[in-house]
Amino acid sequence: MNAIHNWLNNFIPVEDSDQQLKQHILSFIFVRVCLFTLLVTVPSIFHIQAHNLILPNLQISIAFLVVVVFFSVCSVLIVRRTALSLKRFGVIQLLADIGFTALLVYASGCSHSIFTPLFILPIIVGGLILYKLGGLIPAAAATISYAIVLGVEYVGAVPRYFQNTAYEPPLDLFTVLNLFAVYGITFFVIAIISGQLAGRLRRTEKELSKTVLEFDRLSLLYKQIFDDITTGIITTDEKNIITSYNNAAERITGCPTKRVMGIDLHTCFPEIQLTGDKERNVCHMERSDGTVIRVGYSFSQLGVPAASENDDGHSYCKVVTLQDISKIELMEKQMREAEKMAAIGELSASIAHDFRNPLAAISGSAQILAMDYDEDDIAKTGTGKTLVGIILRESKRMATTITDFLQFARPEAAAQKWFDLDRLITEVTEKTMPLYEQFELGNVVKDIEIHLNCWGDQQQIQTILTHLIDNTRSISDAEQAVKVAIRAFETNRKNINYTCIEVCDTGPGIPTMLQKKVFAPFFSTREDGTGLGLAIVKQLIDNHNGIIEIDSDNDYGCIIRLFLPHPEVITH
Repeated sequence: MNAIHNWLNNFIPVEDSDQQLKQHILSFIFVRVCLFTLLVTVPSIFHIQAHNLILPNLQISIAFLVVVVFFSVCSVLIVRRTALSLKRFGVIQLLADIGFTALLVYASGCSHSIFTPLFILPIIVGGLILYKLGGLIPAAAATISYAIVLGVEYVGAVPRYFQNTAYEPPLDLFTVLNLFAVYGITFFVIAIISGQLAGRLRRTEKELSKTVLEFDRLSLLYKQIFDDITTGIITTDEKNIITSYNNAAERITGCPTKRVMGIDLHTCFPEIQLTGDKERNVCHMERSDGTVIRVGYSFSQLGVPAASENDDGHSYCKVVTLQDISKIELMEKQMREAEKMAAIGELSASIAHDFRNPLAAISGSAQILAMDYDEDDIAKTGTGKTLVGIILRESKRMATTITDFLQFARPEAAAQKWFDLDRLITEVTEKTMPLYEQFELGNVVKDIEIHLNCWGDQQQIQTILTHLIDNTRSISDAEQAVKVAIRAFETNRKNINYTCIEVCDTGPGIPTMLQKKVFAPFFSTREDGTGLGLAIVKQLIDNHNGIIEIDSDNDYGCIIRLFLPHPEVITH
Protein backbone atom coordinates (compact mmCIF):
# COMPACT_ATOMS: atom_id res chain seq x y z
CA MET A 1 0.00 0.00 0.00
CA ASN A 2 2.85 2.39 0.77
CA ALA A 3 4.37 1.72 -2.63
CA ILE A 4 1.07 2.54 -4.35
CA HIS A 5 0.71 5.69 -2.24
CA ASN A 6 4.23 6.79 -3.15
CA TRP A 7 3.54 6.07 -6.83
CA LEU A 8 0.37 8.16 -6.75
CA ASN A 9 2.26 11.01 -5.10
CA ASN A 10 4.49 11.16 -8.17
CA PHE A 11 1.57 12.55 -10.16
CA ILE A 12 0.78 15.39 -7.77
CA PRO A 13 1.81 18.57 -9.59
CA VAL A 14 4.06 20.35 -7.15
CA GLU A 15 6.67 22.95 -7.97
CA ASP A 16 7.85 22.83 -11.57
CA SER A 17 11.39 21.51 -11.87
CA ASP A 18 13.27 19.34 -14.35
CA GLN A 19 14.05 16.78 -11.68
CA GLN A 20 10.41 16.35 -10.73
CA LEU A 21 9.25 16.23 -14.36
CA LYS A 22 11.87 13.59 -15.11
CA GLN A 23 10.61 11.57 -12.16
CA HIS A 24 7.04 11.84 -13.45
CA ILE A 25 8.08 10.65 -16.93
CA LEU A 26 10.02 7.68 -15.57
CA SER A 27 7.07 6.69 -13.39
CA PHE A 28 4.74 6.94 -16.38
CA ILE A 29 7.03 4.70 -18.48
CA PHE A 30 7.07 2.13 -15.70
CA VAL A 31 3.28 2.20 -15.46
CA ARG A 32 3.03 1.79 -19.25
CA VAL A 33 5.11 -1.38 -19.24
CA CYS A 34 3.19 -2.92 -16.36
CA LEU A 35 -0.23 -1.94 -17.71
CA PHE A 36 0.30 -3.17 -21.29
CA THR A 37 1.83 -6.38 -20.01
CA LEU A 38 -1.17 -7.10 -17.84
CA LEU A 39 -3.77 -6.03 -20.45
CA VAL A 40 -2.21 -8.20 -23.12
CA THR A 41 -1.29 -11.20 -20.98
CA VAL A 42 -4.53 -11.68 -19.04
CA PRO A 43 -6.91 -11.60 -22.08
CA SER A 44 -4.52 -13.94 -23.91
CA ILE A 45 -4.83 -16.45 -21.07
CA PHE A 46 -8.61 -16.30 -21.30
CA HIS A 47 -8.35 -16.65 -25.08
CA ILE A 48 -6.28 -19.80 -24.67
CA GLN A 49 -8.96 -21.18 -22.37
CA ALA A 50 -11.34 -21.10 -25.39
CA HIS A 51 -13.12 -17.90 -24.51
CA ASN A 52 -14.37 -16.20 -27.64
CA LEU A 53 -12.35 -12.95 -27.51
CA ILE A 54 -11.20 -10.75 -30.35
CA LEU A 55 -7.43 -11.01 -29.95
CA PRO A 56 -4.46 -11.68 -32.20
CA ASN A 57 -2.48 -14.87 -31.79
CA LEU A 58 0.13 -15.30 -29.09
CA GLN A 59 3.13 -14.51 -31.32
CA ILE A 60 1.73 -11.13 -32.34
CA SER A 61 0.90 -10.29 -28.71
CA ILE A 62 4.42 -11.17 -27.60
CA ALA A 63 5.92 -9.11 -30.43
CA PHE A 64 3.77 -6.17 -29.42
CA LEU A 65 4.94 -6.42 -25.80
CA VAL A 66 8.56 -6.68 -26.93
CA VAL A 67 8.18 -3.48 -28.95
CA VAL A 68 6.57 -1.69 -25.97
CA VAL A 69 9.27 -2.85 -23.54
CA PHE A 70 12.10 -2.04 -25.97
CA PHE A 71 10.75 1.44 -26.62
CA SER A 72 10.30 2.03 -22.88
CA VAL A 73 13.83 0.88 -22.02
CA CYS A 74 15.30 3.10 -24.73
CA SER A 75 13.25 6.00 -23.43
CA VAL A 76 14.55 5.47 -19.90
CA LEU A 77 18.16 5.39 -21.12
CA ILE A 78 17.64 8.53 -23.17
CA VAL A 79 16.01 10.53 -20.39
CA ARG A 80 18.71 9.51 -17.89
CA ARG A 81 21.80 10.07 -20.02
CA THR A 82 20.85 12.80 -22.46
CA ALA A 83 20.17 16.46 -21.86
CA LEU A 84 16.97 17.25 -23.72
CA SER A 85 13.75 19.17 -23.38
CA LEU A 86 11.78 17.12 -20.88
CA LYS A 87 8.43 18.63 -21.88
CA ARG A 88 8.92 17.67 -25.52
CA PHE A 89 10.14 14.25 -24.48
CA GLY A 90 7.05 13.85 -22.32
CA VAL A 91 4.80 14.73 -25.25
CA ILE A 92 6.60 12.12 -27.36
CA GLN A 93 5.97 9.49 -24.69
CA LEU A 94 2.28 10.39 -24.53
CA LEU A 95 1.95 10.20 -28.33
CA ALA A 96 3.76 6.85 -28.28
CA ASP A 97 1.22 5.56 -25.78
CA ILE A 98 -1.58 6.78 -28.03
CA GLY A 99 0.02 4.86 -30.91
CA PHE A 100 0.41 1.68 -28.86
CA THR A 101 -3.18 1.95 -27.69
CA ALA A 102 -4.41 2.49 -31.27
CA LEU A 103 -2.58 -0.67 -32.41
CA LEU A 104 -4.03 -2.63 -29.50
CA VAL A 105 -7.55 -1.36 -30.25
CA TYR A 106 -7.18 -2.19 -33.97
CA ALA A 107 -5.92 -5.69 -33.18
CA SER A 108 -8.65 -6.39 -30.62
CA GLY A 109 -11.78 -5.59 -32.64
CA CYS A 110 -11.65 -1.90 -33.65
CA SER A 111 -15.04 -0.49 -32.67
CA HIS A 112 -15.68 -3.69 -30.62
CA SER A 113 -12.36 -3.49 -28.71
CA ILE A 114 -12.43 -3.66 -24.93
CA PHE A 115 -9.22 -1.57 -24.84
CA THR A 116 -10.66 1.65 -26.26
CA PRO A 117 -10.83 3.31 -22.79
CA LEU A 118 -7.03 3.03 -22.65
CA PHE A 119 -6.87 6.24 -24.71
CA ILE A 120 -7.97 8.06 -21.55
CA LEU A 121 -4.84 7.15 -19.53
CA PRO A 122 -2.24 9.22 -21.50
CA ILE A 123 -4.75 12.10 -21.67
CA ILE A 124 -5.08 12.16 -17.88
CA VAL A 125 -1.34 11.75 -17.35
CA GLY A 126 -0.63 14.54 -19.84
CA GLY A 127 -2.99 16.87 -18.01
CA LEU A 128 -1.37 16.02 -14.66
CA ILE A 129 2.31 16.35 -15.54
CA LEU A 130 2.13 18.89 -18.38
CA TYR A 131 -1.09 20.71 -17.39
CA LYS A 132 -3.64 21.99 -19.93
CA LEU A 133 -1.57 21.70 -23.15
CA GLY A 134 -0.24 18.31 -22.02
CA GLY A 135 -3.81 16.99 -21.89
CA LEU A 136 -5.10 18.54 -25.12
CA ILE A 137 -2.28 17.17 -27.30
CA PRO A 138 -2.90 13.51 -26.31
CA ALA A 139 -6.66 14.13 -26.62
CA ALA A 140 -6.25 15.35 -30.21
CA ALA A 141 -3.88 12.46 -31.01
CA ALA A 142 -6.27 9.93 -29.48
CA THR A 143 -9.21 11.34 -31.43
CA ILE A 144 -7.29 11.22 -34.72
CA SER A 145 -5.95 7.72 -33.99
CA TYR A 146 -9.37 6.41 -33.13
CA ALA A 147 -10.80 8.02 -36.28
CA ILE A 148 -8.14 6.22 -38.35
CA VAL A 149 -9.00 2.88 -36.68
CA LEU A 150 -12.71 3.41 -37.37
CA GLY A 151 -12.00 4.48 -40.94
CA VAL A 152 -9.88 1.41 -41.63
CA GLU A 153 -12.59 -0.75 -40.09
CA TYR A 154 -15.32 0.92 -42.16
CA VAL A 155 -13.52 0.15 -45.43
CA GLY A 156 -13.13 -3.48 -44.31
CA ALA A 157 -9.34 -3.56 -43.84
CA VAL A 158 -9.42 -5.72 -40.68
CA PRO A 159 -7.38 -8.86 -39.75
CA ARG A 160 -8.67 -12.23 -40.94
CA TYR A 161 -8.92 -13.75 -37.47
CA PHE A 162 -11.90 -11.42 -36.84
CA GLN A 163 -13.98 -13.87 -38.87
CA ASN A 164 -13.52 -16.58 -36.27
CA THR A 165 -14.92 -14.40 -33.50
CA ALA A 166 -18.18 -12.68 -32.69
CA TYR A 167 -17.01 -9.58 -34.57
CA GLU A 168 -19.66 -7.72 -36.59
CA PRO A 169 -18.58 -4.92 -38.96
CA PRO A 170 -20.32 -1.54 -38.66
CA LEU A 171 -23.57 -1.38 -40.59
CA ASP A 172 -23.38 2.22 -41.84
CA LEU A 173 -21.35 5.43 -41.70
CA PHE A 174 -23.67 6.95 -39.12
CA THR A 175 -22.70 4.30 -36.55
CA VAL A 176 -19.00 4.98 -37.15
CA LEU A 177 -19.47 8.75 -36.86
CA ASN A 178 -21.50 8.27 -33.69
CA LEU A 179 -18.69 6.27 -32.06
CA PHE A 180 -16.12 8.82 -33.23
CA ALA A 181 -18.12 11.75 -31.86
CA VAL A 182 -18.78 10.11 -28.47
CA TYR A 183 -15.17 9.12 -27.88
CA GLY A 184 -13.74 12.29 -29.40
CA ILE A 185 -15.86 14.50 -27.14
CA THR A 186 -15.01 12.27 -24.17
CA PHE A 187 -11.29 12.57 -24.85
CA PHE A 188 -11.36 16.37 -24.98
CA VAL A 189 -13.64 16.70 -21.96
CA ILE A 190 -11.29 14.48 -19.95
CA ALA A 191 -8.31 16.52 -21.17
CA ILE A 192 -9.93 19.78 -20.07
CA ILE A 193 -11.04 18.37 -16.73
CA SER A 194 -7.63 16.80 -16.01
CA GLY A 195 -5.90 20.07 -16.90
CA GLN A 196 -8.23 22.05 -14.63
CA LEU A 197 -7.77 19.58 -11.79
CA ALA A 198 -4.01 19.61 -12.27
CA GLY A 199 -3.96 23.42 -12.15
CA ARG A 200 -6.12 23.43 -9.07
CA LEU A 201 -3.96 20.79 -7.43
CA ARG A 202 -0.90 22.85 -8.32
CA ARG A 203 -2.34 25.99 -6.71
CA THR A 204 -3.52 24.03 -3.71
CA GLU A 205 -0.10 22.48 -3.32
CA LYS A 206 1.55 25.90 -3.44
CA GLU A 207 -0.85 27.27 -0.85
CA LEU A 208 -0.36 24.17 1.28
CA SER A 209 3.42 24.51 1.02
CA LYS A 210 3.15 28.18 1.99
CA THR A 211 0.86 27.32 4.89
CA VAL A 212 3.19 24.58 6.09
CA LEU A 213 6.13 26.99 5.87
CA GLU A 214 4.27 29.64 7.85
CA PHE A 215 3.18 27.03 10.37
CA ASP A 216 6.77 25.86 10.76
CA ARG A 217 7.89 29.45 11.27
CA LEU A 218 5.18 30.03 13.86
CA SER A 219 6.09 26.78 15.59
CA LEU A 220 9.74 27.80 15.65
CA LEU A 221 8.82 31.27 16.92
CA TYR A 222 6.58 29.78 19.60
CA LYS A 223 9.34 27.39 20.67
CA GLN A 224 11.89 30.21 20.70
CA ILE A 225 9.61 32.42 22.81
CA PHE A 226 8.70 29.50 25.06
CA ASP A 227 12.37 28.68 25.65
CA ASP A 228 13.73 32.24 25.96
CA ILE A 229 11.02 33.99 27.97
CA THR A 230 12.15 34.89 31.48
CA THR A 231 8.87 33.74 33.03
CA GLY A 232 8.69 30.07 33.92
CA ILE A 233 5.89 28.23 32.10
CA ILE A 234 4.59 24.76 32.98
CA THR A 235 1.66 23.10 31.23
CA THR A 236 -0.25 20.07 32.48
CA ASP A 237 -3.00 17.88 31.11
CA GLU A 238 -6.35 17.23 32.74
CA LYS A 239 -4.64 14.82 35.18
CA ASN A 240 -2.06 17.43 36.24
CA ILE A 241 0.71 15.56 34.42
CA ILE A 242 3.44 17.95 33.24
CA THR A 243 3.44 18.15 29.42
CA SER A 244 5.84 21.05 28.79
CA TYR A 245 8.44 22.85 30.84
CA ASN A 246 10.51 25.78 29.56
CA ASN A 247 14.07 26.86 30.32
CA ALA A 248 13.01 29.62 32.69
CA ALA A 249 11.02 27.15 34.81
CA GLU A 250 14.07 24.89 34.91
CA ARG A 251 16.26 27.82 35.97
CA ILE A 252 13.84 28.99 38.69
CA THR A 253 13.06 25.60 40.23
CA GLY A 254 16.48 24.04 39.65
CA CYS A 255 14.85 20.83 38.37
CA PRO A 256 15.95 19.62 34.91
CA THR A 257 13.31 19.02 32.27
CA LYS A 258 13.90 15.26 31.97
CA ARG A 259 13.19 14.83 35.69
CA VAL A 260 9.72 16.43 35.66
CA MET A 261 8.27 15.62 32.22
CA GLY A 262 5.41 13.15 32.50
CA ILE A 263 5.28 13.47 36.31
CA ASP A 264 2.42 14.79 38.41
CA LEU A 265 2.84 18.51 39.12
CA HIS A 266 2.08 18.17 42.84
CA THR A 267 4.64 15.39 43.15
CA CYS A 268 7.39 17.60 41.73
CA PHE A 269 6.25 20.90 43.22
CA PRO A 270 3.94 20.34 46.19
CA GLU A 271 4.12 24.07 47.05
CA ILE A 272 2.11 25.00 43.92
CA GLN A 273 -1.60 24.66 44.57
CA LEU A 274 -3.90 24.80 41.53
CA THR A 275 -7.00 25.70 43.51
CA GLY A 276 -8.78 28.92 44.33
CA ASP A 277 -9.41 31.95 42.17
CA LYS A 278 -6.48 34.18 43.13
CA GLU A 279 -4.82 35.88 40.21
CA ARG A 280 -1.46 35.77 41.97
CA ASN A 281 -0.20 33.28 44.55
CA VAL A 282 3.04 33.29 46.53
CA CYS A 283 4.85 30.38 48.11
CA HIS A 284 8.24 29.34 49.45
CA MET A 285 9.84 26.79 47.12
CA GLU A 286 12.83 24.64 47.91
CA ARG A 287 15.11 24.31 44.90
CA SER A 288 16.92 21.12 44.01
CA ASP A 289 20.13 22.56 45.53
CA GLY A 290 18.41 23.07 48.88
CA THR A 291 17.99 26.85 48.75
CA VAL A 292 14.57 28.28 49.49
CA ILE A 293 13.20 31.06 47.30
CA ARG A 294 10.01 33.07 47.13
CA VAL A 295 8.01 32.22 44.04
CA GLY A 296 5.01 34.05 42.67
CA TYR A 297 2.79 31.94 40.42
CA SER A 298 -0.56 32.01 38.67
CA PHE A 299 -2.47 29.44 36.67
CA SER A 300 -5.26 29.31 34.14
CA GLN A 301 -7.35 26.49 32.71
CA LEU A 302 -7.72 26.02 28.97
CA GLY A 303 -10.28 23.86 27.17
CA VAL A 304 -8.67 21.86 24.37
CA PRO A 305 -10.96 20.42 21.62
CA ALA A 306 -11.39 16.68 21.44
CA ALA A 307 -8.65 14.74 19.68
CA SER A 308 -11.08 12.72 17.53
CA GLU A 309 -14.55 13.19 16.07
CA ASN A 310 -15.91 10.32 18.17
CA ASP A 311 -14.93 12.14 21.36
CA ASP A 312 -17.52 14.82 22.02
CA GLY A 313 -15.95 16.15 25.22
CA HIS A 314 -13.12 18.58 25.93
CA SER A 315 -9.88 17.99 27.78
CA TYR A 316 -8.84 20.73 30.16
CA CYS A 317 -5.15 21.55 30.53
CA LYS A 318 -3.56 24.05 32.88
CA VAL A 319 -0.91 26.66 32.24
CA VAL A 320 1.19 27.66 35.26
CA THR A 321 3.43 30.75 35.12
CA LEU A 322 5.95 31.37 37.88
CA GLN A 323 8.65 33.89 38.75
CA ASP A 324 11.37 34.11 41.35
CA ILE A 325 10.24 37.17 43.30
CA SER A 326 12.95 37.02 45.96
CA LYS A 327 14.96 39.77 44.28
CA ILE A 328 11.82 41.74 43.45
CA GLU A 329 10.68 41.68 47.07
CA LEU A 330 14.19 42.65 48.17
CA MET A 331 14.15 45.57 45.74
CA GLU A 332 10.71 46.60 46.95
CA LYS A 333 11.99 46.50 50.53
CA GLN A 334 15.02 48.56 49.56
CA MET A 335 12.77 51.06 47.79
CA ARG A 336 10.59 51.37 50.87
CA GLU A 337 13.69 51.84 53.02
CA ALA A 338 15.02 54.42 50.54
CA GLU A 339 11.73 56.31 50.61
CA LYS A 340 11.74 56.11 54.39
CA MET A 341 15.32 57.38 54.58
CA ALA A 342 14.52 60.15 52.10
CA ALA A 343 11.64 61.28 54.27
CA ILE A 344 13.80 61.13 57.40
CA GLY A 345 16.58 63.00 55.57
CA GLU A 346 14.21 65.74 54.48
CA LEU A 347 12.86 66.05 58.01
CA SER A 348 16.37 66.04 59.45
CA ALA A 349 17.49 68.69 56.98
CA SER A 350 14.60 70.86 58.02
CA ILE A 351 15.46 70.38 61.73
CA ALA A 352 19.16 71.07 61.08
CA HIS A 353 18.25 74.23 59.23
CA ASP A 354 16.17 75.34 62.19
CA PHE A 355 19.13 74.68 64.51
CA ARG A 356 21.44 77.05 62.63
CA ASN A 357 19.86 80.29 63.88
CA PRO A 358 19.85 79.38 67.63
CA LEU A 359 23.38 78.02 67.23
CA ALA A 360 24.51 81.25 65.57
CA ALA A 361 22.97 83.23 68.46
CA ILE A 362 24.79 81.06 71.04
CA SER A 363 28.09 81.39 69.18
CA GLY A 364 27.72 85.16 68.81
CA SER A 365 26.83 85.59 72.48
CA ALA A 366 29.84 83.52 73.52
CA GLN A 367 32.15 85.65 71.38
CA ILE A 368 30.83 88.83 73.04
CA LEU A 369 31.36 87.31 76.49
CA ALA A 370 34.92 86.37 75.55
CA MET A 371 35.64 90.01 74.68
CA ASP A 372 34.49 91.20 78.14
CA TYR A 373 37.13 89.19 79.96
CA ASP A 374 40.30 91.11 80.82
CA GLU A 375 43.38 89.10 80.02
CA ASP A 376 45.18 90.68 83.04
CA ASP A 377 42.68 89.28 85.47
CA ILE A 378 43.18 85.61 84.60
CA ALA A 379 42.86 84.35 88.15
CA LYS A 380 39.45 85.90 88.54
CA THR A 381 38.07 85.14 85.11
CA GLY A 382 39.96 82.00 84.08
CA THR A 383 37.08 79.56 84.60
CA GLY A 384 34.54 81.68 82.75
CA LYS A 385 36.89 82.26 79.87
CA THR A 386 37.58 78.53 79.59
CA LEU A 387 33.88 77.77 79.49
CA VAL A 388 33.32 80.40 76.84
CA GLY A 389 36.13 78.85 74.77
CA ILE A 390 34.45 75.46 75.05
CA ILE A 391 31.16 77.01 73.93
CA LEU A 392 32.84 78.63 70.91
CA ARG A 393 34.73 75.49 69.92
CA GLU A 394 31.73 73.16 70.15
CA SER A 395 29.46 75.71 68.45
CA LYS A 396 31.89 75.88 65.54
CA ARG A 397 32.02 72.08 65.34
CA MET A 398 28.21 71.83 65.39
CA ALA A 399 27.93 74.54 62.73
CA THR A 400 30.35 72.65 60.51
CA THR A 401 28.37 69.42 61.02
CA ILE A 402 25.08 71.12 60.22
CA THR A 403 26.58 72.74 57.12
CA ASP A 404 27.87 69.37 55.92
CA PHE A 405 24.54 67.71 56.61
CA LEU A 406 22.58 70.37 54.73
CA GLN A 407 25.02 70.27 51.87
CA PHE A 408 24.55 66.51 51.57
CA ALA A 409 20.77 66.58 52.03
CA ARG A 410 20.18 69.48 49.63
CA PRO A 411 22.95 69.47 47.04
CA GLU A 412 23.12 72.34 44.59
CA ALA A 413 23.60 71.99 40.84
CA ALA A 414 27.15 72.45 39.60
CA ALA A 415 27.79 75.84 37.95
CA GLN A 416 30.76 74.70 35.89
CA LYS A 417 33.37 76.97 34.37
CA TRP A 418 37.14 77.05 33.79
CA PHE A 419 39.25 78.20 36.75
CA ASP A 420 42.88 78.17 37.91
CA LEU A 421 43.33 74.91 39.82
CA ASP A 422 46.74 75.81 41.28
CA ARG A 423 45.36 78.93 42.92
CA LEU A 424 42.37 77.02 44.32
CA ILE A 425 44.56 74.30 45.83
CA THR A 426 46.81 76.95 47.41
CA GLU A 427 43.81 78.70 48.98
CA VAL A 428 42.44 75.44 50.38
CA THR A 429 45.74 74.36 51.92
CA GLU A 430 46.33 77.76 53.48
CA LYS A 431 42.85 77.78 54.93
CA THR A 432 42.86 74.24 56.28
CA MET A 433 46.52 73.88 57.32
CA PRO A 434 48.71 76.35 59.22
CA LEU A 435 51.76 77.72 57.42
CA TYR A 436 54.25 76.05 59.74
CA GLU A 437 52.74 72.65 58.89
CA GLN A 438 53.08 73.34 55.20
CA PHE A 439 56.50 74.93 54.99
CA GLU A 440 58.39 74.59 58.29
CA LEU A 441 57.56 70.95 58.84
CA GLY A 442 57.39 70.19 55.11
CA ASN A 443 54.28 68.06 55.48
CA VAL A 444 52.62 69.27 52.26
CA VAL A 445 53.96 68.57 48.77
CA LYS A 446 52.27 70.07 45.72
CA ASP A 447 52.92 68.84 42.19
CA ILE A 448 50.64 70.69 39.78
CA GLU A 449 51.09 71.16 36.06
CA ILE A 450 51.88 74.73 35.05
CA HIS A 451 48.89 76.81 33.96
CA LEU A 452 46.52 73.91 34.67
CA ASN A 453 42.87 74.87 34.45
CA CYS A 454 39.97 72.77 35.66
CA TRP A 455 36.38 72.59 34.40
CA GLY A 456 33.88 72.48 37.25
CA ASP A 457 32.09 74.32 40.02
CA GLN A 458 34.90 76.12 41.85
CA GLN A 459 33.00 76.28 45.15
CA GLN A 460 32.17 72.55 45.05
CA ILE A 461 35.72 71.56 44.08
CA GLN A 462 36.95 73.66 47.02
CA THR A 463 34.57 71.77 49.31
CA ILE A 464 35.86 68.45 47.97
CA LEU A 465 39.50 69.36 48.57
CA THR A 466 38.70 70.77 52.03
CA HIS A 467 37.10 67.49 53.14
CA LEU A 468 39.94 65.39 51.76
CA ILE A 469 42.65 67.51 53.41
CA ASP A 470 40.71 67.58 56.68
CA ASN A 471 40.71 63.77 56.61
CA THR A 472 44.51 63.74 56.28
CA ARG A 473 44.83 66.27 59.15
CA SER A 474 42.71 64.04 61.36
CA ILE A 475 45.31 61.33 60.84
CA SER A 476 48.15 63.80 61.53
CA ASP A 477 46.72 64.46 64.95
CA ALA A 478 47.77 60.98 65.94
CA GLU A 479 51.15 59.90 67.30
CA GLN A 480 53.14 60.67 64.14
CA ALA A 481 52.92 63.42 61.56
CA VAL A 482 51.48 62.46 58.19
CA LYS A 483 52.79 63.96 55.01
CA VAL A 484 50.33 65.07 52.35
CA ALA A 485 50.87 65.32 48.58
CA ILE A 486 48.52 67.06 46.19
CA ARG A 487 49.08 66.33 42.51
CA ALA A 488 47.12 67.57 39.49
CA PHE A 489 47.53 66.88 35.78
CA GLU A 490 45.58 66.26 32.60
CA THR A 491 44.93 62.74 31.35
CA ASN A 492 42.82 60.77 28.87
CA ARG A 493 40.71 57.70 29.57
CA LYS A 494 38.64 55.96 26.94
CA ASN A 495 39.00 58.92 24.58
CA ILE A 496 37.72 61.38 27.22
CA ASN A 497 39.91 64.18 28.56
CA TYR A 498 40.01 64.58 32.34
CA THR A 499 41.64 66.80 34.93
CA CYS A 500 43.02 64.40 37.52
CA ILE A 501 43.54 65.50 41.15
CA GLU A 502 45.30 63.18 43.61
CA VAL A 503 45.25 63.76 47.38
CA CYS A 504 47.80 61.44 48.98
CA ASP A 505 48.88 60.84 52.55
CA THR A 506 51.37 58.59 54.30
CA GLY A 507 48.77 57.26 56.73
CA PRO A 508 47.75 53.61 57.12
CA GLY A 509 45.33 53.82 54.17
CA ILE A 510 41.81 52.43 53.78
CA PRO A 511 41.40 48.65 54.00
CA THR A 512 40.12 47.02 50.81
CA MET A 513 37.01 45.70 52.53
CA LEU A 514 36.05 49.24 53.56
CA GLN A 515 36.75 51.04 50.30
CA LYS A 516 33.17 50.64 49.06
CA LYS A 517 31.70 51.65 52.42
CA VAL A 518 33.62 54.84 53.11
CA PHE A 519 31.51 56.79 50.61
CA ALA A 520 28.25 55.72 52.27
CA PRO A 521 26.51 58.43 54.35
CA PHE A 522 27.15 58.36 58.11
CA PHE A 523 29.86 55.69 57.85
CA SER A 524 32.98 56.65 59.80
CA THR A 525 35.87 54.86 61.49
CA ARG A 526 36.52 57.82 63.84
CA GLU A 527 34.67 58.23 67.09
CA ASP A 528 34.17 61.95 66.52
CA GLY A 529 33.45 61.63 62.80
CA THR A 530 30.05 62.33 61.25
CA GLY A 531 30.51 60.07 58.22
CA LEU A 532 29.53 62.83 55.82
CA GLY A 533 32.92 64.03 54.51
CA LEU A 534 33.62 61.37 51.88
CA ALA A 535 29.89 60.98 51.19
CA ILE A 536 29.79 64.68 50.20
CA VAL A 537 32.94 64.21 48.11
CA LYS A 538 31.35 61.31 46.23
CA GLN A 539 28.11 63.23 45.77
CA LEU A 540 29.84 66.29 44.33
CA ILE A 541 32.06 64.21 42.03
CA ASP A 542 28.94 62.46 40.70
CA ASN A 543 27.38 65.88 40.27
CA HIS A 544 30.30 66.66 37.91
CA ASN A 545 29.92 63.29 36.10
CA GLY A 546 33.40 62.51 37.39
CA ILE A 547 35.12 59.43 38.75
CA ILE A 548 36.62 58.82 42.20
CA GLU A 549 39.08 56.04 43.01
CA ILE A 550 40.95 54.84 46.09
CA ASP A 551 44.50 53.61 45.57
CA SER A 552 47.88 53.25 47.27
CA ASP A 553 51.55 52.84 46.37
CA ASN A 554 54.91 52.38 48.06
CA ASP A 555 55.15 56.05 49.14
CA TYR A 556 51.57 56.76 50.16
CA GLY A 557 49.19 54.52 52.07
CA CYS A 558 46.11 56.29 50.72
CA ILE A 559 45.57 57.99 47.39
CA ILE A 560 42.19 59.57 46.62
CA ARG A 561 42.13 60.09 42.85
CA LEU A 562 39.54 62.41 41.28
CA PHE A 563 38.76 62.58 37.56
CA LEU A 564 36.85 65.68 36.41
CA PRO A 565 35.82 65.46 32.72
CA HIS A 566 36.40 68.30 30.29
CA PRO A 567 33.39 69.75 28.44
CA GLU A 568 32.48 68.12 25.14
CA VAL A 569 33.94 69.90 22.14
CA ILE A 570 31.15 70.96 19.76
CA THR A 571 32.25 71.06 16.12
CA HIS A 572 30.25 72.57 13.29
